[in-house]
Amino acid sequence: MTLTPDPVWIRRPTTDRCLTYGDLLAGLAEPRLEYAPAVCPRNAVEAVWALGRAMALDRPLTLYDPLFTESERAALGATPDILAARETVAGVPIPEVITLHERVRAARNFRLTLFTSGSTGLPKSVSHGIDTLARSVREGGAHNRAVWALCYNSTHMAGIQVILQAFFNRNTVIDCFGLDPDRVVDAIVAEGVTHISATPSFYRLLPLGGTVFDNVQGVTLGGERADGALFGRLRRAFPRARIRNIYASTEAGSLLASEGDEFSIPPALGGRVRIRGDRLEVHRSLLGDGPLGDPADEWYDTGDVIEWAGRNPARFRILRRDRNWVNVGGEKVDPAEVAEVLRRHPGITDARVFARPNSVLGQILCAEVVASPGLREAEIREHLSHALNPSKIPRLIRLVGALPLTRTGKAGPLPHP
Repeated sequence: MTLTPDPVWIRRPTTDRCLTYGDLLAGLAEPRLEYAPAVCPRNAVEAVWALGRAMALDRPLTLYDPLFTESERAALGATPDILAARETVAGVPIPEVITLHERVRAARNFRLTLFTSGSTGLPKSVSHGIDTLARSVREGGAHNRAVWALCYNSTHMAGIQVILQAFFNRNTVIDCFGLDPDRVVDAIVAEGVTHISATPSFYRLLPLGGTVFDNVQGVTLGGERADGALFGRLRRAFPRARIRNIYASTEAGSLLASEGDEFSIPPALGGRVRIRGDRLEVHRSLLGDGPLGDPADEWYDTGDVIEWAGRNPARFRILRRDRNWVNVGGEKVDPAEVAEVLRRHPGITDARVFARPNSVLGQILCAEVVASPGLREAEIREHLSHALNPSKIPRLIRLVGALPLTRTGKAGPLPHP
């Protein structure tokens, strides 16, 4: 895509909704502005518009996910009065985007409050300044013509980081979150996408077939564990792309990156990220502000369990989030482990495993499986029996045409209100 004097910052390919960098600068130049410090955007363009104004005006902003349930919004303080509140502030005439970049980098009052996914309870608020939000942004000539496919929710950390990567390089973002998978594939081609960022579950939904996307130069994935089969599929579809696996969280932003499933702690984070036992811990200096563990504790337990892949140099795989385990008849079971075994079957495209309450066992495992036509449940159970203990085999297995994604783009049951 040719860079124009007023490039698009974000566009929804199926609608006429878009925001250019010129639109943002023009809106900031008004002598007096009405500023909303709390926003529940109806779409990604509204989210980016709110973020851009907050950064430029050096003001705090709270972004509420529009997919939160009514009870979640009420519990998190997103009342009609809060969302309707406006402040009158002075405009800031800014002549060009490069000056805006400098202003944003120097912002001291800007704080963005986001919320965790709420997959294990009520979402928690975490606030970040521009330093932690833009920690992983890469700038320079190699990035100034990128076109990003945004396949994350724009009100969560992963989406914000894609939006900021584009912002600091004056790139265009194509909002693909929630699009039908066929439309996403069409958009990659039609919009000249060069970089894609999504969860493993999102990539598994894409009907890539034997198509080769030579224009794509970068593929990033994160938020869930990715298996070797998925990496292989992505390498075949995007042969010219650098494929990077990202470890990030709402609490700390982006921290680790690898070109497979093995991570190492980069020298820049030495002494601030560590493995204690089999748990990944992050120094509090890397965290945003929020109710994150015991504030008196210097280290924050992420809840992520690792296994060592090598000691010299130190390499590890992130296996699972410990708090996502379920108790089946007194035995702790990791649903992610069961889902990974299901995906190893050549006739299974994708799977998700989750727990449901049970009066006898406390919880039982259930599985939804996307499989080739003709694959029977008995064959699936036979496959599982060779790799798992009986307690880890789901009691209920349902064959489905596709897996719905959660509000953060992962495969899994939606959080309960």
